[in-house]
Amino acid sequence: MTGKLNRVVNPQDLEQLAKLLDGRGGMGDRLDEAFTRASGLGVSDKLGAIRPMRSWISDTAPELRRKAAYARLENGDPLAGLLLAGFTPEQLKNKDLPPDILLVANAAASDGKVDDGWLKKKDGESLDDWLVRIQGDAVTQLTGNEELGKAVATYVEGAANLSAFFTASTTAALGTKSLISYFKSSKVLNAPGTFTARLINGHWDKLSKIPKVGSWLTRVPTAALAGSDEAAMLAGYMRKGAFYLPTATEANLLRVAQRGGLGNAAKAAGWMRGAGIVGSAGATVWGVANLATMDHGKAWEEDKAKYLSNWTGTAFNASLTAAMIAPNPVTLGLAVGTGVAYAGTLIWDHSDKIAAAAEDAADWVGDKADKAGEAISDGAKKLGSALNPFD
Repeated sequence: MTGKLNRVVNPQDLEQLAKLLDGRGGMGDRLDEAFTRASGLGVSDKLGAIRPMRSWISDTAPELRRKAAYARLENGDPLAGLLLAGFTPEQLKNKDLPPDILLVANAAASDGKVDDGWLKKKDGESLDDWLVRIQGDAVTQLTGNEELGKAVATYVEGAANLSAFFTASTTAALGTKSLISYFKSSKVLNAPGTFTARLINGHWDKLSKIPKVGSWLTRVPTAALAGSDEAAMLAGYMRKGAFYLPTATEANLLRVAQRGGLGNAAKAAGWMRGAGIVGSAGATVWGVANLATMDHGKAWEEDKAKYLSNWTGTAFNASLTAAMIAPNPVTLGLAVGTGVAYAGTLIWDHSDKIAAAAEDAADWVGDKADKAGEAISDGAKKLGSALNPFD
């Protein structure tokens, strides 16, 4: 229970009504258009009677969404907390959101005795920014320790930036090397991120002899991890006057799928390459969602480096996905170019955090883990059953 008045209502109806009020082409846009035309004709005073509708729309649409979110919360919708935070169903559609964040957001919104104002999306705050901030704020709410909350948020953002920088910079460096070899000596291109897969396929006999690790590896089919060379042969093509049969890490998965179906494409990719494709594709979708939720003009004025890193990061993940699926000079070249751009904007925007991320991580594990564990445990006890809004 939320502690608020419960009503029988269809949340989709309320959200649709809100969209008709302030959505694109809705009543708000039409009012603005009417006032613009009236101003051009010099008859703005004739519309004075309907001027208050502007403020009514700006107040009513968010209120309708808020009521819809509470209705969803009562029905156990895991996205209810984010809707109450100020995001729209369209912005959250098909997004792979962290389940622990959904749980915390719903828990805070479910407890009528807990102030959930900290959940609200700030002006100009993107979905990506909100998720970083909310993790630190959640710790602050649970522990009452604001500094600990800030430490968590800094660590989360710093570690994420370090990982993104490493991926972008290594893709750019190794991709450049591969392209030079391709144009200089016609070396066949491998999909980005398949170094380990090539190591497994090429040295399986040696890896399987490693104590403990080897005993586990021998239970897993090589092709399941690193990709099936047999399935990859379906992507064969003419090269230097002869028919060339690519390996699993070289194969164009689109060509494999076209000739042998999606099942064979999955076999050719293997778990490692497949996981990379899913990850980069998910990051692309996430980046698009993040760009869709921000106020572009305000974001540019407030932090140009951060704004550009959002764009270059999305472009990099999109090109990386394409290169992992279909490695060729064009897709790999795009991945290299966007990787350089993304790494550059990350350095510009987060040089201090990237440099300190490893140290922050060590400090977090060494100095903060015990405190955070105790505090979160105490906070969980205080929240009690509210931590499970799906009961």
